Amino acid sequence: MIEIKDISGKTRLSIPINKGAKGKFTLMKEDYIILPFSVAKPVQFKLGDYVDLSGVLDESLGGKLAKIYEITDLQKPTYNTSTGGYDYNLQMNAYYWKWKNKIFKYTPEHAGNEASWSLTAALDVQLGVFLRNLKALGYTYRGTDFIFSIDDTVENKAVAMTYDNMNLLDALFSMAGEDKWNCDCWITDNVIHFGRNEFGDAVKIERGVEASSITRSESQGTYATRIYAFGSTKNIPTNYRPTDEQAVINGVVQKRLMLPADTPYIDAYEGMSQEEAIEDVVVFDDVYPRRVGTLSDVHTRTEEVENEDGTKETITYYRYKDAGLEFKEEYILEGEELKIQFQSGKLNGMEFGVIFNPKPKDESRGDQLWEIVRNEDYGRPLPDDMMYPANDDEYILSGFDIQLVSDQYIPEAEQELKGKAQKYADKVKKDDGTYPTTLRSSWVKEDLISRTFEFGQRINLVDDTYFENGRISRVLGWEMNLDIPWDSPVYTIGESMPYSRIGEIESDVESLTYKGQTYFGKGGVYLIKVNDSTAPSDSNTFSALRALKMFIRKDQPDGTSFLLKFGDFIDSMIAGKGAGIYPDGRLQAESGEFRSYLKVMELIYNRLSALEGDYVFTESGSIDAVEDLGEKTYRLTIRKRWDNDFTALDTDDILRACVNNLTTSGEYYIAFYRVLSKNSVDNTLTVVMYDDDQCPSGRNYPPAKGMMMHRWGNTSNEKRQRCWYISSQEGRIVYLTGVTSPIVSQDMYASFYGLPVDLDIFDNKGINYEQPYLYVRGLLVQDLIHVDYNGRIQYEIVDRGAWSEEVANSDDPYLFEQKRESTGLYETHDVWLNSCRYRCLKSGTKLRPKWNSPDWDEISGDPELWMGFEQPNGNEFGVSIDCPITVHIYKGVEEITDDVLDADIEWTRDTGNPDADIAWAVQHASSKKFIHITDDDCPAELDIIKFACKAFVWDNKGKVKPVKNYYTIE
Repeated sequence: MIEIKDISGKTRLSIPINKGAKGKFTLMKEDYIILPFSVAKPVQFKLGDYVDLSGVLDESLGGKLAKIYEITDLQKPTYNTSTGGYDYNLQMNAYYWKWKNKIFKYTPEHAGNEASWSLTAALDVQLGVFLRNLKALGYTYRGTDFIFSIDDTVENKAVAMTYDNMNLLDALFSMAGEDKWNCDCWITDNVIHFGRNEFGDAVKIERGVEASSITRSESQGTYATRIYAFGSTKNIPTNYRPTDEQAVINGVVQKRLMLPADTPYIDAYEGMSQEEAIEDVVVFDDVYPRRVGTLSDVHTRTEEVENEDGTKETITYYRYKDAGLEFKEEYILEGEELKIQFQSGKLNGMEFGVIFNPKPKDESRGDQLWEIVRNEDYGRPLPDDMMYPANDDEYILSGFDIQLVSDQYIPEAEQELKGKAQKYADKVKKDDGTYPTTLRSSWVKEDLISRTFEFGQRINLVDDTYFENGRISRVLGWEMNLDIPWDSPVYTIGESMPYSRIGEIESDVESLTYKGQTYFGKGGVYLIKVNDSTAPSDSNTFSALRALKMFIRKDQPDGTSFLLKFGDFIDSMIAGKGAGIYPDGRLQAESGEFRSYLKVMELIYNRLSALEGDYVFTESGSIDAVEDLGEKTYRLTIRKRWDNDFTALDTDDILRACVNNLTTSGEYYIAFYRVLSKNSVDNTLTVVMYDDDQCPSGRNYPPAKGMMMHRWGNTSNEKRQRCWYISSQEGRIVYLTGVTSPIVSQDMYASFYGLPVDLDIFDNKGINYEQPYLYVRGLLVQDLIHVDYNGRIQYEIVDRGAWSEEVANSDDPYLFEQKRESTGLYETHDVWLNSCRYRCLKSGTKLRPKWNSPDWDEISGDPELWMGFEQPNGNEFGVSIDCPITVHIYKGVEEITDDVLDADIEWTRDTGNPDADIAWAVQHASSKKFIHITDDDCPAELDIIKFACKAFVWDNKGKVKPVKNYYTIE
């Protein structure tokens, strides 16, 4: 299923991958999917609705479709007159395609940003502005900011770009244009790539063998075999070359840099006849004689100027020196303006006019001084206090006769022009037509990973209709079905030329292992992809799909005919180390952990086994996926243990989920949900989460993938309100009935074995909560009777009457489960004191029985706890209040005040003023069993004041019960 979600992440519609669903990509032209489906009512899709195909489609599609697609244009259905429904062919573009809806601005961070602007700068500078636009729009990919990557097939040159209300995507692709940086532009994840994407060994695709058809689309570019190349007019002296070699550009005669005198043009190959020469003229405006200088002694001067509206402002001008250049006024070409173009620093790529030895003159710095002319070519007057030159910035000076500085620069520039012309000739001499190629379905299906190609994969296209000996090309685009990816996919295969960068990086790498292509660019690691015979080394790595093809899979079933060894493996079940998996399916390992379930035909073991936490004997299941529906409601996908498995959990079931995250902290918690509905087809449950106050711990937790759930009870079906469970934490085996809520009430305990549950019916019954009992509703058993192997009684309760201190200290003391030698019986003694019955818990005890004695358990007596006040002055006061109060605490008729600690007694006051009453309680924190109330404790303006004393009484079982009394003064 594909889930179409809105911008908040909420599912708008879930649809299957229907017949006709397809994906299509063409370099810098299109990148989208089509999803056909029909619905009964129109769906109000919005711009920004998206699908995430990562992990949804067949992994053989690799990175081609495993990404986010969004609705970037309004989508409307077609009404189906036959069905009365609505048919969609929903087009969703790759996530970056929404950039076409935003204008490229120079200062996107500020209001009134400029949408029509020009910038002469290197590619990285232009892309820096582009990333600022994405940042200002808040665009990221899966929460990560976008970055750019420029490989070394792209020349680091400054190009004049003009953006006139151009959208972001057009602006980006225009940078890669033939007359700009002349390269590919493509986006993967959060990376914008510029360069040439070409990789792998050339996979042979021949018409009639691997391909069912190959067609041709005519070239839209330039095809030429003889190139006349010219450079820029910059820094060209007036006496450069004879007049007959001057270039005529757009009807204007210009002095331009030319190819070396011995190279009038570049031919595609040697010995070409005149008839074979197809001529083309190309101008490389970025090639000219130039010297790279370095700024030093950068400083400023200020000047007050008057604006057109009469206001005045202070302007800062930047000046500098260049210690490596000795310049003269006569070097400046007639009619030319001296300009510098920065090659580094904050102004990198920008061009400005400069003045040599400007005025006013700074005598302290002498001559050879330069001042930068401010301009607004880049959206605002520059340089300014944010973007300015600095010492060690590099620059190129133009507008002067460079030959007067040195005669080396012009020959060097001519050779540079020759090199560029040769590269251009190598390109345009090739047939750059594209070839839509339909692959045979059966051939693709045999090996989806190796035969499903990505953009850039090198292809050896064989078809004698078009090529004499085949042609090395590369994938420029593709179109394939999403439901059946091997069903006749169509690949657009285009021109491919040798890597021009190889010669440039050979000196930068230690070794080249395959045709000089171990590294993609300087410092980058070469990826050995699926169709690539490059030998592995320390300088390269396998791609993800190559690894999936070569190595054992960990994310889906796989196999091998070899023994897999892990660690220091020894083939022995007794002395073995490490782990091993044999081709016949046997496994040897030291230990194992299973977070879900273990399914075996036979279990053989010779050690004791143990269960951690609780074990419940009811229907159960584990969560495979969680969808948050809001309002504490969730749709849970229940894991199938086999193909035909389905959940036995049902509507109105109360689900209890125990989670132990297996970390060192041993975090363990219990959560509760109620089933609202069940879908057996999808194996899903819709559940609602109980509120915190409805859960035993006072806190509940949302469901999560991997949770194991079981039925605890049911709110409507009596037959599903019963369960057995074993709890190592509680120390008992329990049978529950009538369970209609997460909290188990006392009447739900039908039986238990183990430590007793604290039930009201056990109060004053002499229950020892540290000893095991057997309880069946209506019967509680612990040591009811002991018999020997002949059936003779071995145990009895003996009533020894009123407790006596004399007996306690005699030779016949009170006993607890003690055997008498004279009778052979085990005895436990009961005694009476103050109308209460006590059972001995410690043989030979000399302690007097009392309600909280550790050696006696009160079997019967008056259980009521109450508190009384002793007031010597009564409750009648004269002019002033003088009321000493002594606290007395009783259990039935027996006073137990001395058994209550002062630390467990507190006094509070209620005057209706919480802040004042809290302060009073803090002031009287030392008042415990005695308090003296005076006028200072009773504000005169009040008619009634209530004082409360509360005590916490602890019994011998560690239970605490509060007792409270009030004293009111009117």
